[in-house]
Amino acid sequence: MHYSHTRWIVKIVILLLFTTILPLQSSELYAQRSSSSKSTTKKKNKSKKSSRTKKKASSIKKSKSKKKSKGKKKKSSKSSQQAKKYLDRAKNRYKAKNYKAALGDFKKAHKLRPSKTTSSYISKINGILKKGSSIKASSVKSKKPTLSAMQLAGELYDLNNDLSDSRRKMGRAMKYIAPRKERQLTRLESKPAYSTVDFEQAADSAPDDLRIQRQLGLHYEVNGSWSKAKDVYLRQVARHYNNPDSHFYLGSLYEKLGDYQKARQSYEEALDLDPNHKGTLDAMAIKEEGSPALKMSRQVLVRTASKAPEGPAKKLILIHEKINESKFDEAISLVKQAIESYPDQNGFIYLQAIAYIELGEIDLAKASFQKSIKMDPKHTQSYLGLANLYYNMGKYIYAALSFGDVVYLDSQHRDARYMQGLSYFNAQEWGLAASVWEDLLHYQSQHPLVRNLLPQAYYILALEYNRLGEPGLGRTSFEKALSVNSNSYAWLPGAFRTLGRFYQDKAMYKESLSAFQEVLELRPNDSYAYTGMGVTYWKMNEYQLAKAAWNRSLQINPEDNDAKGWLILSKRLGS
Repeated sequence: MHYSHTRWIVKIVILLLFTTILPLQSSELYAQRSSSSKSTTKKKNKSKKSSRTKKKASSIKKSKSKKKSKGKKKKSSKSSQQAKKYLDRAKNRYKAKNYKAALGDFKKAHKLRPSKTTSSYISKINGILKKGSSIKASSVKSKKPTLSAMQLAGELYDLNNDLSDSRRKMGRAMKYIAPRKERQLTRLESKPAYSTVDFEQAADSAPDDLRIQRQLGLHYEVNGSWSKAKDVYLRQVARHYNNPDSHFYLGSLYEKLGDYQKARQSYEEALDLDPNHKGTLDAMAIKEEGSPALKMSRQVLVRTASKAPEGPAKKLILIHEKINESKFDEAISLVKQAIESYPDQNGFIYLQAIAYIELGEIDLAKASFQKSIKMDPKHTQSYLGLANLYYNMGKYIYAALSFGDVVYLDSQHRDARYMQGLSYFNAQEWGLAASVWEDLLHYQSQHPLVRNLLPQAYYILALEYNRLGEPGLGRTSFEKALSVNSNSYAWLPGAFRTLGRFYQDKAMYKESLSAFQEVLELRPNDSYAYTGMGVTYWKMNEYQLAKAAWNRSLQINPEDNDAKGWLILSKRLGS
């Protein structure tokens, strides 16, 4: 029992001990547990709240994304259609090479629906436009907004006229500052690419080449170095004595210098070596009647014909005889026979043209001259014959052109220069006539005919400029007229007569009458002015006034054939 009591006492003590200790630990544990539970609850609450908010946000996002996806689907369908339209249009414009418009469409399509094709097209077009802009930058900058081709051409024409007029004024002014210098004539074809040094070097490198030596001799002739040209030809005669060309070159030089005896000797030597020598025979065939070279050519032909009676020289003598005897048909038949035997001889064709002119066969004569020129483009006499033929036909423009060919081939032919200007003057091309005669006065300043006619051309130009509203040009032309010949009384009546005929042709009858009246004020007894006035009245159907003017002309000058002819015509017409 005692043991049992002690056992229970021990148990009670242990129980008490536990009861005193455990409350403290339990309170701490409880506090810890309570705090941990609170924190866990807070965390749970927070996590629940966050989860709730996340769920709400996710639900909102999902709803928004659903809405957006629905909108995007709607928008993407529309944008894809629009992008396709831009893309198709851009490709068409790209094919049409409208790169700027195509670039804009490709950019719009790429913005709506980006793709590799649009980006590649954009890069290609940018490269093309950069190249084009670098090449055309200057031209693009210089483009004007609106300018027609006709307007531009008109402006250029006006500028060109202004520049040429200023050049003429300056040249004229400088000419009066410095004294006029006499210049030697030079061949037009010799102003060229090669200098005297070039010709001399070429001749030195080939001393035995007759062709090159001939070019050097011609160059010296053109520049007036006659002694040097003679030295060249003499050396070639010594080196190429058996070549008739060398003798012909020397003879032509002597003829140009007027030494016909030496020229005859050289021509004879050439024909002795070759009786059919074309250059020499052509030179002998074209001598004009009355020229100092005619006697020389006859002597050469007679001598050659005696040595070679069957040669072309004998035929040339016979043809000349028939022409001198006015047996032109026989001359033409002889020419045709000679051409069959010697088709390369240009002199026969020239004589055929002369015979046709004497027979009045103008078209055949013209064809013969043209054939002669075709055979030998440097045959001066054929150009001269054709020019005179055109002048006599009244085709003054073509006459001037043919006389110009003569001047081109022989710049020392002063008569051809004068006739060229006269042909332009008769063709009423006042400016061209003045230009040609101005050139002639540089070489022969006291040419009597030109000093009378050139002021007339300038004065007519002055009046025409004033009539057309260009008083400055008119004043300049009048000053030029006085500078050529200050004695206006010598040339002014002729200028008004020419002006009266010019206005007749233009059907400007009042101006024509006033021009002839100016002549009569200067020279009251000028029969040609009355004749011209009568023609103007006739064209105005004022027949009685026309007859009175012609009768007055015959009273002053009974030998006025023009007035006689018009009176005969008026009687036949019963006017």
